[in-house]
Amino acid sequence: MHNFFSIGKILTLGFWVLPILALLGVFPSSWNGIILIIAAVIFVAHLGELALFYGKLKAKGHGELSDVVMVILVGLFHWMPLLKEQASADIETK
Repeated sequence: MHNFFSIGKILTLGFWVLPILALLGVFPSSWNGIILIIAAVIFVAHLGELALFYGKLKAKGHGELSDVVMVILVGLFHWMPLLKEQASADIETK
């Protein structure tokens, strides 16, 4: 399962290259707008994830700026393993 989240992080980070290239005008103009709209939707979705799960992350000791940035960039591929890892550690200590 760890590999799934690692590959997801890499692919999601790779996705963010597309909007940067679109802003630079690398793609045909019709594609630039589509790519930027998709990027905006994904960005808003990741902000929503951050709003929903920041409290849980902070409670588990992962509320730093680096965690916030990673949730905005890669979403659930960052926060889900952290919460699962912490949950399994809590179970082992009981």
